[in-house]
Amino acid sequence: MAEPAVQTAGRESAITRFAQKRPLTLFFLVAYAWGWTIWLIVPRFLRNVVRGTDNFDPFDIAVIMIGACGPTLAAFLTRWLIHRDLKICPVWTGCRRLIIGLGFGLSAFFAATVAVPAAALAKAPFYALHWSALLHWSTYRINYSTFLGGPVNEEPGWRGFALPQLQSRYGPVWASTIIAVLWAGWHLPLFLIPGWSSTNPWQFVLILLGVSFLLTAAANFARFGVLVAIVLHAFFNTSAGLLGALTNGLTPRPYPVVIYTFVVLVGGTGLGLLAFIGRKKAARQDSARVDSA
Repeated sequence: MAEPAVQTAGRESAITRFAQKRPLTLFFLVAYAWGWTIWLIVPRFLRNVVRGTDNFDPFDIAVIMIGACGPTLAAFLTRWLIHRDLKICPVWTGCRRLIIGLGFGLSAFFAATVAVPAAALAKAPFYALHWSALLHWSTYRINYSTFLGGPVNEEPGWRGFALPQLQSRYGPVWASTIIAVLWAGWHLPLFLIPGWSSTNPWQFVLILLGVSFLLTAAANFARFGVLVAIVLHAFFNTSAGLLGALTNGLTPRPYPVVIYTFVVLVGGTGLGLLAFIGRKKAARQDSARVDSA
């Protein structure tokens, strides 16, 4: 009975064996290869042959969105090579987990990326910020790119597929850090598009480090239901508009990008660490109650 298994193993391709031994390595390689090819090679070829323009326009937006599918496509490929199915992550883990994950995540993201940065950036009392602007729907600027500009394209790969495996191996702190660095590095070609970001690459890495800790904490509360990560990523995409609405017309402090980077880094990592510690203590208490029973 063992012979067919040996024959099957012998027929496995080199990439399948690589996926089985190093699934995360393959995942990151494919995610980078897809994104960087779409963002670096395809636009230059098409512009030289067809368009001949360097303006930021719908062509750039389409290229960005297609390249952003890399992490999810990489997750599908890796999962297929190993298990011959496409079950890369859970989408729904229950209403209670969804509420807890979104409750923590939205509160933490609002504090770390909107409220505290607004207070730090404006030379005005906290109460003098334009809080009423948050009551207007137009402030949130939600459109097709809010979700398709990254959250839906990326999160099934980053937080759905890669994060659980990294966390099981390295713990939540190192998993958040590893994903933040690789996530930021994956975006590097986009800095070649004028107007894509107001930060430099190093500031971008630090901002995503704070964001990564928050996403990891929320993902754990949701037991890695990827819907929570998608919604929170989308909220982060709109947070700059909320921040601008709160501080509109107020006297700004110097070096706003530096201040924003520092606040998001400290706030995001701090709240994330508190959540990790809280969950660890809760797990110990649950274990103690089980043992005593």
